[in-house]
Amino acid sequence: MAEARDGAMTEADKSALRDAFGSFATGVTVVTTRQADGTPRGFTANSFTSVSLDPPLLLICVAKTAQSCSTFCAASHFAVNVLSEEQRDVSGLFASRAPDKFDQSDWRPGPEGMPILPGSLCSFVCARHAEIDAGDHVVLMGRVLSFEMRGGAPLGYHRGSYFSIGLEDRLVDAAAGQGGMRIGAIMERDGALLLRRDAAGRVSVPVAPAGAGSVTGLAAHLGALGLTVQLDHLYSVYKDPQHGHHAMIYHGTVDGPAPAGMVYLPLEDIPLDKMHSAPERSMLARYRQEYKHGQFGIYQGNADQGVVRVMPMPTSGDLDG
Repeated sequence: MAEARDGAMTEADKSALRDAFGSFATGVTVVTTRQADGTPRGFTANSFTSVSLDPPLLLICVAKTAQSCSTFCAASHFAVNVLSEEQRDVSGLFASRAPDKFDQSDWRPGPEGMPILPGSLCSFVCARHAEIDAGDHVVLMGRVLSFEMRGGAPLGYHRGSYFSIGLEDRLVDAAAGQGGMRIGAIMERDGALLLRRDAAGRVSVPVAPAGAGSVTGLAAHLGALGLTVQLDHLYSVYKDPQHGHHAMIYHGTVDGPAPAGMVYLPLEDIPLDKMHSAPERSMLARYRQEYKHGQFGIYQGNADQGVVRVMPMPTSGDLDG
């Protein structure tokens, strides 16, 4: 158990605390304003919350290291755009340090000229109400002047990864309506994956047992085998015509000795030619490449063709850019 201590924190303490903060799932926003010459500025943030209805107040936190910190502290107004699950690319763009974010995005001027991002679930335009120095961040409190809403599902953020609220349920329903389904996971520990291996040397990802085809069932099954598992996001969804089922494969981490019938294999030592199926072979080949670059995506398709929807991954638990 880590303890918060008075005084300076070590880098290890900061890393552990960042991970602890990351256990709280949040939505994702893009906060926008204009600098003095009218140039639009914006960054991605999950440090946003409502404060009061009377008067109508909200707050955002801006990292002092953010390129746009001084601009936001000087601005009289700002806007908060709450992102939908279709806007992962928007989140990734505004989390980057690209100098032409607004040239690459669709936006329009809203009340007070504040940049509004079409497709957002909700956009708030605020007048600056208060500014509070808070350690390595500045808390900006805004008084809501106007807002607009549209329907849709929100984009979520948890433990350094994006997720779409309700996506898994919709995919489970769709797959269940078309026949069998396997729930499995790519689980990593120190650059090695935990895989099942049969007597013939064929390998495959661990899956939930028959009758427990759910993420909860998979986690419970692995826990009963003495493993500590953290499943963090959906990684691949595909149809396997060779074996007549659909598959939903999650990504996560694992700790504990390999149970009977399983083995830890370093990524480069995985025998792709002995994979359980062609889709799994393709999936793990893709995982090797993505692991090297630290950027993952979600595959949707079948054994022959599909699409990888890239998940832009911030370099730390703080999305401020």
